Amino acid sequence: MPHILVTRPIDQALRFAKDLEIVGVKSKKILIDPIMRITALDVAFNFSNIKGVLITSKNALDHLPVGLDGLGLPVYCVGSATTCLACERGLAAKNMGKTAEELRKSLAEILPKGPLVHVRGSFTTIDFGSYFLDTDLKIENLIAYQQTEQPLQLETQNILQTVRGVVIPLFSTRSAQSLCKMKYSWSRHTAVAISENVAKYCKKAGFGQIIVSLQPDARSMLEAIVPLMRIKSD
Repeated sequence: MPHILVTRPIDQALRFAKDLEIVGVKSKKILIDPIMRITALDVAFNFSNIKGVLITSKNALDHLPVGLDGLGLPVYCVGSATTCLACERGLAAKNMGKTAEELRKSLAEILPKGPLVHVRGSFTTIDFGSYFLDTDLKIENLIAYQQTEQPLQLETQNILQTVRGVVIPLFSTRSAQSLCKMKYSWSRHTAVAISENVAKYCKKAGFGQIIVSLQPDARSMLEAIVPLMRIKSD
């Protein structure tokens, strides 16, 4: 069975590793090596005039500013998993799409009463505030955490250089950007991309094989990896 390199932030990487083990991947074949460190920022925000909140990742849920809980504001989320977690926290969450782009389109259709605030990291795929700048919908950005790149561990570097057929699931454009600019012979390895946008970086880097998940979520990523592991193990 080939190695699987999981580069997600540590909490998400550990959860995905457990899912891999449940479907039969041996733990010794799973490499957990986050290329992004999530760091909370000390921010305060006045929600008194805000009419709703945008949440596009679980990281944002983990770094919500004090003062949001209990306000009953509508929370517009990306993805069913993030929406469920937001509901468990007592937020009035609505699933508005599977991707940030689908959320943008949904907001453009319903144009909810604003202003809204997008709780996000220092890097984001869509700047909602800029997109709706010339409309009646005003969206503020609240940067609650920072995503910082970090190098791969020496063990991981050695495996990428000496072993063929490492399977690398990539869950975001930022992770893909960070990984694909590293100087390795990617033609030796396989990328499993959560979206076509992520796959573009993998193609540019020259991965030997690129599999695109049918849906942009962890379950579909898992489903894309399992048959791939079986094929490579035959």
